[in-house]
Amino acid sequence: MNEILLVRVIKEKPLLVVALAAVMFFVTPVIQSFNTSLAFEIWFRDLYQKPLNSSLYIIFSILFGMFMTLYLYSRNICIDCKTSKATKSGISGTILGFMIGVCPACFSFIGFLVPLSASLFLTSFAPIFMTASIAIILYSIYRVGGFKPISVNREIEP
Repeated sequence: MNEILLVRVIKEKPLLVVALAAVMFFVTPVIQSFNTSLAFEIWFRDLYQKPLNSSLYIIFSILFGMFMTLYLYSRNICIDCKTSKATKSGISGTILGFMIGVCPACFSFIGFLVPLSASLFLTSFAPIFMTASIAIILYSIYRVGGFKPISVNREIEP
């Protein structure tokens, strides 16, 4: 019987998936709390008032947890013994999509890279950047081998 590698990883390390997804989900209000004491209240209201951005952000956080768990799992265990360059692009896409599409508190960092008018213009396209970041993470999961079927009976040796 075959099972997809990503499903096996989630079954073996469910707490790591949940922990990494929760860390990614709450990193925005934590960053914002350095600037304002009302960061969590503003963040939760923003989640409620923008359902498209909120749903993309939740999907992004879950996929981030799955991708990082798969990466940590496959880094320590030889599945097909190939190294993948897609992992770097997945992490880069995650950071870029998070900073441009999700994190308004990251404007202090983005402001050093692009002018204020450009960074404000980019926030209007936040759902597009989040969708692109989700696509990059899904592609990286595919490249790492997360969607490959593996034998359930076969034990993967560390």
